[in-house]
Order: sequence, then C-alpha cells, then structure tokens
Amino acid sequence: MRHLSASMQVTLLSLAVSGALHAQADDTATSQVKELGPMVVTATRSAKSIAEIAGTVYSIDREQVAEQAAAGRSTADILGQLVPSLAPSSGTTSNYGMTMRGRTVQVMIDGVPLTGSRDGSRQLNSISPAMIERIEVISGATSIYGAGATGGLINIITRNADDETSDFSSRIGLRTPGKAARDAMAYEASQTAAFHHGAISGFAGLSFTKQGEIRDADGDRIGPEISQTDRQDTTSFDFNGRLTWHLDDDQQLSAGVRYYNDEQDSDYGPDYGPGLAALFTPATFQPSLQGIKGLQLDDQPRTRHYGANVQYLNRDLFWGQQLTAEAYYRKEKSRWFPSVAAAVHPALPGGFTYVALQSNTDIDVWGVRTALQKGFELAGRDLQLTYGLDHEREKDSQSGQSYDLNTFIASNGLNYREAQRYAMGPDVEVSKTGLFLQGDYQLTERLSLQAGVRRETIGNDVDASIPYGEAIAADRVPGYQPQTMAGGNVRHSETLFNLGAVYKLTDTQQLFANFSQGFSLPDTQRMLRDVSANFSIDNSSIDSIKVNNYELGWRLGDARGLNAGVTAFYNTSDKVVQFNRDYSVSVADTDERVWGAEGNLQVPVAEGWTLGGTLAYTRGQYKDAAGKWRELNAFRVSPLKATVYSDWRFLDGYGVRLQALTVGGSDRAYDDAQSAAISPTIRATPATKIQGYTVVDLIAHAPWLGGEVGFGVYNLANRDYKTVYGQQAEATYGAISSLPAAGRTFGLSYSVQY
Repeated sequence: MRHLSASMQVTLLSLAVSGALHAQADDTATSQVKELGPMVVTATRSAKSIAEIAGTVYSIDREQVAEQAAAGRSTADILGQLVPSLAPSSGTTSNYGMTMRGRTVQVMIDGVPLTGSRDGSRQLNSISPAMIERIEVISGATSIYGAGATGGLINIITRNADDETSDFSSRIGLRTPGKAARDAMAYEASQTAAFHHGAISGFAGLSFTKQGEIRDADGDRIGPEISQTDRQDTTSFDFNGRLTWHLDDDQQLSAGVRYYNDEQDSDYGPDYGPGLAALFTPATFQPSLQGIKGLQLDDQPRTRHYGANVQYLNRDLFWGQQLTAEAYYRKEKSRWFPSVAAAVHPALPGGFTYVALQSNTDIDVWGVRTALQKGFELAGRDLQLTYGLDHEREKDSQSGQSYDLNTFIASNGLNYREAQRYAMGPDVEVSKTGLFLQGDYQLTERLSLQAGVRRETIGNDVDASIPYGEAIAADRVPGYQPQTMAGGNVRHSETLFNLGAVYKLTDTQQLFANFSQGFSLPDTQRMLRDVSANFSIDNSSIDSIKVNNYELGWRLGDARGLNAGVTAFYNTSDKVVQFNRDYSVSVADTDERVWGAEGNLQVPVAEGWTLGGTLAYTRGQYKDAAGKWRELNAFRVSPLKATVYSDWRFLDGYGVRLQALTVGGSDRAYDDAQSAAISPTIRATPATKIQGYTVVDLIAHAPWLGGEVGFGVYNLANRDYKTVYGQQAEATYGAISSLPAAGRTFGLSYSVQY
C-alpha cells in the first residue's frame, strides 16, 4: 500500500465532514492549507498531513482501487484486502462482522454517514468501485467525530470534476469462474463525464453491474445466503453527480447527489434437505450448501440508497476564521431473504410456532455539521483551534412480511406466498447533537500535541408498538388480544476526550501516542425487535456504550518509496452488545477489552519492483457471569490477518501484481463458549472453530488502444475454503449459512479516458 508514502500528494483532512471541496492546489502542504485545496473527509477535523496525525491512518487512491476491482467485486472485497485492521470481506452483500479493532466502523460517502443508529451492514456494498476517487481510513475510536465510530472510520470520496484529467472516461469488464458459463458471468460498465466552465465545474458518473451465479472451487453453484443475503443474480446501478461553484478566491459551494440500487432476481433457493431437515433437525443434518432451482419469491433482497449533500467553505469568514458547513440527507430501504424462525409466546400451543418472515428496513436521515477554525500564536508557536456543532436526526422502522407456512413446507422452502405483514420492532427517532473543541499545538520543533473535548447527546424517542410475537399469537390463537409495548424516551450524554502526541524522530519517521474515546447507543430498533410487551424503555434498559482507546505507534515514509508502520492498541468498555443464539440482541452490563497490533511494510527492491505486506493481530474478551474473561467470537474480533505482495511496474504502463491474503485459525472463542457462565443478562456468545486459509491473486494491466486493459485471476490456486464470516455464520445462523467461498475466477476489463 502507498498510504504512508512521503512522495505522494499530501492528504488534507477536512475541518468538518464536508466531502470533496476541490479547487486548484499547489504542490506543498502549506500552500494547500492557504488555498482552496483538495479536502478529504476524515476524523481529525483539522487540516494536516498524515505525518502530523497522532493515530493510524491509511489512504487508498483511485489507482489502487481500480487495480483491485473486477466485475462483481465490491468495495468490501477491496478494503478487506488493503486495510490491515479491517476484518476480511464476508463475500456477501453485507459487511456484517467487518469490524476494526473489534469495534464498529463508521462508513461515510462524501461526508454523508452511512452507518447510522439502525445498521443494515450494507454500507460497503452501496457504492461501485468505479465511482471512488480515494478512501481514507482511521483505525481506533474517534471522540472528535461523534457517535458510531468506536472502532474506526472509513471515508469514501467519490470522483469529481476537479480530480479528473479528462472530460470522459469509460470502463467495461467481465468476470467468470474457472468453468465458464453464461449464468456464472459478471458484467460491468461505467461512464463518467466532467466539465469546467469558468468558476463552475461538474461531474456525473453512472455504473452498471450484473452478477450471475457464484461457484465454489468444485465448480458448483453456491447456495443463497439467507441471513445477510448474497450478491448472486443481482443487478446494480450507481449514479453520482456533483456540481461545484467557486464563488471567489475564499468561498466555494458544492452540491452532490447519489443513487444506488442493488436488487436480486434469482430462481434459486437454499437446499433445506428432505422434509426441511436443515430447519427441523439441524443437529443431525448437514445441508449440501448448493442452490436449488425453483424459487418463487416476488420480492427478493435489495438495497436502495438515495443521498444528497450541500457543502460550503469560507476561508475568511470573520476574524480570520475558516468555516466549513454541510447539510445532508440520505434514505435507505433494504430487504433481506425470508428466513424461518420460532416465534415464542406463552399463548401459542407448545409455547412457540414457526414463521417465515422477510425483514424490510426503512431509514431516513438528515443532518448538519459545522466547524470553525482559527489560528493563534502561543509562546511563539502556532496553536490551531477547531470548534463546531453537529446535529443529526434519524427515523427508523422495520417490518416483516410473513409467508404462508404450509405453502413453504409443501414446496420444501422454495415457494413463498405472501400472508400478513408485521411490525418488527417499534418506530424509533434518534437525535444526535455534539459540540466539540479540538486544539493542535507545536510544542517544540519535533513534538506536537493534539487534544480535544466533545459533548455528545443521543436521544431515542420510541413509539408504542405491538411486538411481532404478540401479533403472531393474535393471528394463531382465536380470541387472544395482543398486548402493546409502551413507548418511551432514552437520553444519554457523554463528555469525550482525546489526547495525542507526535514526535518526529527524523524528517521521515515519527512516533505517536494517542488516547481517544468513542460513544454510541446500541441499535435500539433492532434490539427491541425481540423483546416482550412488558419491556420497559428507559435509560437503564437501553444503556450507552463508551469505549476508551489507547494506541502507540511508529511510522516511516521516505521519498524513495520505503514505507513502514506498526501500532499497538488497547481498548475497553463496560458494556457488551451480544447477538444471541435466538437472533435477539441484548446489551450485557459487563467489561470488555480488545488488544492487538497492526503493521505495514513497503520496500522498493529495484526500479519498478516493490515488495510489501500488512499484518493485524487482534484479541478480544468479555467477562462472563462468573467474572471470568472469555473470548469474543469472529463476528466481533477478526482472527490474525496478513497480506504479502510483489508489485512489478515495467516498460510504459505495464504492471503485474501477485498478492496473498492469509487468515489464521483459532479455537479460543469456541472453547470458551462451551463453558462460559451465563445469567439472565450475560449470555455466552455463539462461536465456532475458525480454520485458517490463504488466498492468492494475480493482477496485471497493460496499455491497449489508447486505454488500459486489466486482467486478474482471483483465488489463483482454486482454494476450497470458507471465509471467516462463512465459518462464524454456522454458530450464529446455522449450517445453511455456512457457505463456501468463490473458487478460481478470471477478470478482464478495458478502461479509457478521452
């Protein structure tokens, strides 16, 4: 990775969460601060180069994204390969389980947060790699950014006119498994256009991807992932547009819109086995994990995002202050594959009944973020203060479409005939308000300090509702009157601090230390989906989670291309969010700790030839009901992850890259899950034995017909394996979700700028 290269263009970090506010910039960091230079959204909220940041930062440019991309590959696949501390990609539609340092990640696109209070875990599948200009990643909790980023932040910046070197660009591509077949092909096409007219510039990009079936190492179609959904037989559209107006030398106004729609249209359902054995006798039946033709489901899984934002920058507002302000809106509608579960209620015969339900979420978010920046002189040295106000309002609702159970059973899980629709949890309105102050001070020529404070308030207004267990009992039991769960209000406020230092050992090496706090509420709408009607909604039943994050690191980046870095980290909290065996979500009042180390290395061996790699080791534990430390499962903490690569650039525009991803195995969480002490509030987290694997890719590119042709072989050795997600899914969702990963696949693309 080139993310720590001193020779690359210095990355500026935004003063607020405004996205790509762009103009012409000089070559040095100093001139970029003074002029309307490229602004990149990250969590520092003040403009500085990577070498000045007290924390672990990675920057991934468009060239790296394009090199890794192939038809059907998602942004999650690319980031899982390139970012050390991020868990490997699940290979599904979802990035559920892709934590960073054992904690949740805040994902943003052009300043619009995609990870809200209601988390559908599809953020990294909601933008095509062809629309990405660059990605910046900060590992660890970030108090100055606000709620949600307890593990880190990923900011995806879309392409725009000021970064384009041509007026138009086009790309086409296809991907096929080792045994080529029309139904197993993936196709993609993208087109962009940019213009500059005086003080106004604009950009529009459209991407289309059609993905067929995915085959395992034996050449067999992989069955559908019914818990988090998969990318087979999907059609995706992605549109991004931005208009920028340079009002004068000090002011800039930018507006952007985006639309993403990914929808499945498949004829294949899961293999539940004879008599639905995978559901009714899972302990004695092992499903084939293949797709079975004959699925009859009108409303199939989908992800649909709308988004818009307006950004304003004024470098000379008053008293020499700089203002950045942004207003944004996004709407998300998602649908999952139907699944069968037991609805538990004492009024039902036997205390439970089976029900086939399909989950649908509807999320509306709007917000504003502002920041003012002012420079001072203190004791003959520069002090820079950044301060501002953020506010966000989110409305969440979720419903479940039920399907006729007799029809489902008679068809062995392939025919879905719509029945009743139920509310799956109450409607929730979430408000977040944060005031912050951040200071950066150059204490000596070599030592700089960064400190800040943020006051964050999160409120949940929960509507009264009928739990779906009550509604199902009313439908199945004559005369039963469903009970209503009373609504309520939850308010939590926290004061968050951060303190960091950077010491320059040389012009190319730095040591840094950092302490930062993160704060969030659990996904309230999801948490209340499975509770009983007498559940009391208040501050004690829905408690906040505060994370203390510590890190110590060293990094090196010189003009010759030698890059290296290593960071040790440790984070703690006194609450644990648990996803339980019955699919319910609860918050356990018990301690949790995560620790580990991550590193990267890039070495120029000869002209045009570079060797490198990354390494991330993470451990996480919680205290069980007996107060004994127990391992967190693989959905929370990724096993050991390492990458190594050899990148050879030769002649003019020719290049070959050989890369490998290795994931280590571990039995610790599985062993602890068998013996962990439980209580009504602290449960044993479901876990499995994780088997390690190594996957090798070969990627090449060359100039052709005025453009560039790309070629890739993914899973070069045709390794038969399951991803970390696929293995952990068996313990959490059952064997039907423990699917194999894709076998050897080939990718071919052609792109041109004109």
